[in-house]
Amino acid sequence: MRSGCGGRLSAVAWVVLLAASGRAAWCASATVPAVLDHNRMLVEAEFQRKDGTWRTARLWVDTGNPVFFISDSLASDLGIEPDKEHAHAALEGGSVSVPPPAGVRLGGLELDFTGVQCALVHAPRWLFDTMHNDANLPATILKRYQVVLDYPGRSLTLAEPGSLKMRGTPVAARIQPETGIVQMDAQIGDEVVSLALDIGASYSFVSDERVERLAREHPDWRRASGAVGCANIWGWWRQEGSWTVLRVPEIRWGSVRLDQVGLVGLARFAEGGPDIGTWYSKKAARRVDGFLGPNAVKAFRVGIDYADSTVYFEKRGEFDVHDMDLVGLTLRLLPDGRYEVVGIASRDGKPVVEGVEPGDTLLQVDGVTATGATMGTVVDALRGRPGERRTLLLERAGRQFTVRAIVERLL
Repeated sequence: MRSGCGGRLSAVAWVVLLAASGRAAWCASATVPAVLDHNRMLVEAEFQRKDGTWRTARLWVDTGNPVFFISDSLASDLGIEPDKEHAHAALEGGSVSVPPPAGVRLGGLELDFTGVQCALVHAPRWLFDTMHNDANLPATILKRYQVVLDYPGRSLTLAEPGSLKMRGTPVAARIQPETGIVQMDAQIGDEVVSLALDIGASYSFVSDERVERLAREHPDWRRASGAVGCANIWGWWRQEGSWTVLRVPEIRWGSVRLDQVGLVGLARFAEGGPDIGTWYSKKAARRVDGFLGPNAVKAFRVGIDYADSTVYFEKRGEFDVHDMDLVGLTLRLLPDGRYEVVGIASRDGKPVVEGVEPGDTLLQVDGVTATGATMGTVVDALRGRPGERRTLLLERAGRQFTVRAIVERLL
């Protein structure tokens, strides 16, 4: 991790300053390196234990969630557990409300967790196991700063409001003041659609009704069935293997043009649950029809000025038109670290991978071990140029076998 403080101090000078003052110095901004795994941005931060010592932890940058999620292992090391105030506050999905960490620093910038809902997550484990992260960095923290998500430069910047000159094309946004969820009106074909900006997701998701209507109105747009690649969220929704994925040639947010954006049509995460728009709108300023994820904005340095309700887009890379060139398997991570095949992509009603069945366990891809790897590592191993082959080592009913699968351009 490199220190920030607006870039004014070297790492050595920062340490000397801290030692001389005997206390933490005020830092107006910090820039830290980021890595992408399965399209999600991950950074390192420092957390304070009960005894006053500090340790590093890996955070998933999550503009789409107001809750701070912490893993069992990190909470145990920090001495965080439900107190009398939080002991009976059970939350959705096997988690429980807990007090905030004693201290959190990102590149020398002290993060303020006052008033942020914090949840110790016992399940689902894949919130942490698929990315090998310890916690998230939620929208309720991010909204207190100016934020720069530099995808081409692989870095994250947080700055005190008003301390950073934002760059790029400005687009007005609506910010939900309590949750920090960002939303903007997008032009998709002839339709205006309100969408959130969720870079904590792996891909872009809107209602299945919207995707089906766009596909009917634009039969020349490429489409496929099955959430593969980064459209494969976690794999724990069995419907992922049948979701429709559509390539939209152009989406406009204000005067900013987003090219070749893949959209997944999603009805609901669980049978009988709310549709994606109703579910997501509960945390947005007004109703949204879904959200655009990092696949739509990875060519940009994205700046979010929460206080000014403005998002800035500075194009610094190329749009990825090959993000769906891969062996079309939908996967999920099992509790023991193995990856199970839960679906096979299809085009024109025909599966694009032969010899593999749902329920098979994927062990290796061209010698890359899948068990224990991050989801991004496994999915990236399935990528290639259309027509290339990938050797898959699989297991079915206790028997191992290999399949020479063809890389397809699915969108």
